[in-house]
Amino acid sequence: MENTKKKAKKKDPLSRTPYTRRSDLEMAKIASEVQSGLLGIRSACLKYGLCRNTLKLYLIKSAMRNLGEPISKQKPLPTMNHEPKESVLKKEVQRLNTELEYAKLKLLSLETMIQEAEKHLQIKIKKKYGTKQSKG
Repeated sequence: MENTKKKAKKKDPLSRTPYTRRSDLEMAKIASEVQSGLLGIRSACLKYGLCRNTLKLYLIKSAMRNLGEPISKQKPLPTMNHEPKESVLKKEVQRLNTELEYAKLKLLSLETMIQEAEKHLQIKIKKKYGTKQSKG
């Protein structure tokens, strides 16, 4: 019997030349993307076909180089696109709106419960504004 199952191929990196020696300029570009937060270490390794340890080593080397330079000579970090920040803020606004709706419903249900309890028990549960709490 022949084995008709084919072995699944490993996913190729997105880079056209994976696992080749990179120039300092290219490694600086990759490191700046990682340091600015555009890419994570794992996604940068997959995108450019790098070993994780190689990228971490280069990040450390570039950080050591930047320590000796004055701040005015250091390269500015690339500006991030504001779209991810806006989407995060939109999600936060949406979350807060749902919490507000939940709080309003809870308040309405508690007020209704107090009104019904006052009707059935025929006592005042709500206190007037500004009254002092009883000690107890």
